[in-house]
Amino acid sequence: MGKIIFLIIAYFVWINFFGEESGCDKYSSKYSCDYVEKKATYEVYYWINVSDGDEKDNKYIGSIVGLQNCRDMAIRYSNTIKDRWSERSYICALMKDGNRMEKHRI
Repeated sequence: MGKIIFLIIAYFVWINFFGEESGCDKYSSKYSCDYVEKKATYEVYYWINVSDGDEKDNKYIGSIVGLQNCRDMAIRYSNTIKDRWSERSYICALMKDGNRMEKHRI
């Protein structure tokens, strides 16, 4: 009986501190840093002419795995349309089970 209780506690400790949803202060995320940076799927949005402040210029440009890849996709898109790049020009929406969970930038 003691082993079963230990295994149950160990499982919950593993999930909460080392698993996918262990949290990451760097990105203010409920997911682990490893998951946010390397494993999560993101919808990538680019805001054309971000300095104009027109929300209608916000455009979905694709889906990709990894936060750095998300930023890189936004930079490539910016270059393709010859828009002036700004770190505010893009947002990465972390997708989980078909839902937008969190928004991130590097």
